[in-house]
Amino acid sequence: MGRTTVRVLIVAAVACVLALAFAFHQPSRDLSAGPKASLDQGCVNQGGDRRIAATVICWAQRQLSWKSDDEPHFVLLGSPERTNIGLAWPPYVVYNAPTGQGQWRMFRVGFRYDRAWRGYIFPTIAWKLLPKPLRY
Repeated sequence: MGRTTVRVLIVAAVACVLALAFAFHQPSRDLSAGPKASLDQGCVNQGGDRRIAATVICWAQRQLSWKSDDEPHFVLLGSPERTNIGLAWPPYVVYNAPTGQGQWRMFRVGFRYDRAWRGYIFPTIAWKLLPKPLRY
């Protein structure tokens, strides 16, 4: 594949992610996977959020995630105080938008770098309300 083809594919992927994020943007509803519960479903470095399709996703994360001290190069597009999009490599996109109610709506997909675990977790996808915007 040539460089132009790779660039076109990256731009197309980012455009699709943005279209999904804007299409599902709802100002007052929390679209997280479910109630916050400390339920270990077997995902890599899982927090308190319940996972949809945990059997498949957690198995895939255990197979495809890896430890690394090398954090990704991260680029923020937009203002940190307003709606913004972050991009990183390996492929990762995060969309943050203030709700106007002191919270942030966040959507992310890709190879997420987890600083606590010191590695890349894949596959990851999340859509939730948070008290502050996320980068990774």
